[in-house]
Formats: sequence, structure tokens, C-alpha cells
Amino acid sequence: MKNEKTKDNYLIVIESIDKRLQQKRNTEVFPLSPTHRKELRELKNRNIGELNTRLRDIKKLKREEYFKKYSEEIKKEFQNKEQIVERLNNNWIVVLKKINSIIEDRKKFESSFDLENMDINTGYSSVSHLSVIDESNSNFRRRISFNADEVSLNISKDEFNKKYGKAFDGVQKIIDTITTQYEEAINFGDVEIVKELYYKMKSSDGIFKKISEIKI
Repeated sequence: MKNEKTKDNYLIVIESIDKRLQQKRNTEVFPLSPTHRKELRELKNRNIGELNTRLRDIKKLKREEYFKKYSEEIKKEFQNKEQIVERLNNNWIVVLKKINSIIEDRKKFESSFDLENMDINTGYSSVSHLSVIDESNSNFRRRISFNADEVSLNISKDEFNKKYGKAFDGVQKIIDTITTQYEEAINFGDVEIVKELYYKMKSSDGIFKKISEIKI
């Protein structure tokens, strides 16, 4: 509840700033020179960049933690895949022998005719969809493979995103909103809001607290 409250406080501040940005400006707003705007944007980009980097780092660490914890468990679901792959590939060698036999019969049949001046539009490898029709060559096109590590990693990524994606998206939305408000404040010459957002970013632990404490 405390973490939720901290995050809610940021949302309240963002909503408050948004309303203030929409209010009519008085003539006493400090006019920002091009140099001031440039410096403030550089400051904004640096601070926003740090927030985005921190978000990415936390997400990466949590993903790695999730994968380390569940990858072996996920791989167990595919224990029979290696045997299936081997069985399918071994069977294809048998199929190749049959294909070769049929093609040899066809060659003999064709050789019994005079094919001079006749055009043939394809070779036998194209007929069988093989680059090489040779059962001793393991590099046939129909070869099947399976990478348990890669599949396990992809599944763990999908599971992680389903379980925790919304939490990280919520933080990203806050960062994006601060970015927009910061730029609007610069454009409107509202130094007070720029200053407020700057210090909010400097003390940003609150928006990362919830995702940092996610229990994998």
C-alpha cells in the first residue's frame, strides 16, 4: 500500500502540473532566451535519459532473475523434443532413399526415349525440393532442429511481460509525461515548473520503488 501511495503521489503532482501548464500565463512570466532553452533542454535530456536508463536496468535485472529461476523448469517441458527431432530427421533419410529410388526409375524411363532437341524445365533436385538428393548428406532442406535454451528464453520473456509488463509500462508512462511537461514548461517559459520537475526527477526513487521490489 505504501508503494502504491508513493506512485499515486507522483500522479497527483503530474496532474497538478498539467493543470497549471494549461492556465493562462500572466505577462510576468520570465522570458527564456534561446541559450536558456538550450541549456534547460540539455538538462532535461540528461535527467530523462537517466530515468529511462534506470528503468531499463531494473527491467533487465528482473528479467534475468525470472529466467534464472524458471528456465530449467521451462526446459523440462521440452524433454521429449530432442528425441522427436532425431526421430523425424532419421525418418527423412528413409524418405530420401525412396525419393532417390523413384527418381532413378524415372531416369531409366526417360533414357529409353530420344530426348534430343527437347527442353526440360527443371532438374530432379527441384522436383524433390532438395538441394542434394543424397541420404549420406545431413544438410538436406527438410532437416528439423530445436533449441531448448532459445525457446525457454522466449517463453520466460513472454511470461515476464504478462506478469510484470503493466508495472513497468506504468513507470514509463510517468517518465513520458514528465518529459512532455518539462518541454511544455520550457516552451511557455515557466521556470518554476521546470524547477519543480527537475527536483522531482532528482528525487525519483519513489516511482522505481514498486518495480525494484517485485518478488520473482
